[in-house]
Amino acid sequence: MKILRDSILLIGSFGLIWALFTYVPVFEDVDVGISMEQEEHLGKVIMETFYDSKTHQRIENNAADSALRKIATRLQTGLGLTEYDYNIILVKDESINAFTLPGGNIVVLTGLMEFAENPEEVASVLAHEMGHVEKRHVVDRLVAEFSLTVLFSVLTGGDGVLLQDILQTLLSQGFSRTQEEEADAYALDLLVKSSVSPRALASFFRRLNTKYGTADDQLEILLSHPAKNSRIKSSLEYKIPEEFEAKDFELDWEKVKASI
Repeated sequence: MKILRDSILLIGSFGLIWALFTYVPVFEDVDVGISMEQEEHLGKVIMETFYDSKTHQRIENNAADSALRKIATRLQTGLGLTEYDYNIILVKDESINAFTLPGGNIVVLTGLMEFAENPEEVASVLAHEMGHVEKRHVVDRLVAEFSLTVLFSVLTGGDGVLLQDILQTLLSQGFSRTQEEEADAYALDLLVKSSVSPRALASFFRRLNTKYGTADDQLEILLSHPAKNSRIKSSLEYKIPEEFEAKDFELDWEKVKASI
């Protein structure tokens, strides 16, 4: 009887171990990210924090805001079906930059509009930001910087100090090199789909390099979007389809910049 009992226990032990390794993926990567619904809510509360800050003055109902909306509409049409309800706003700030917040929120600074030589250059930067959105790079960065427990506490009513910390992290820290390359590749494809020359991205960053250089620590967009020669080269060498035809935005760009 003892031998039979020991055999049953041994078989049971092996069965338990087999079940654990079969049904519980202990060593497998598990997707513990944030759902689209959660990202949308997170974006909402972070944007409320952004608007509450007295340092961020939104620009609306002028030629620059109208131009940005026209550019964004063209890109969204080229984008087609997406899970995001984009909210693209213009904010008064002389820094040459644009940045992405959770939930499809993109902030474009007036300094970027003023520096851009034409609407196509703005479109190229905006397409790049939309690449970060569609690839969910913002969520990836938040999960890497903060624990899921912290992020979920924000979703259930986190305190204002915590929200400020998250917002500051998003505004001050850039994406990884791989993420930037992915956003570039996405942007180039999107520009073609939107009848905008993908060469505009190279033009924008090349002028930044020429005027400011890549080592200027005061130039925000070079910190978050390092304008390396390889990225400019990728834009210049991007193979444009033979049937591609660029469409003018039909904007008086000098009038647009004068309205800022």
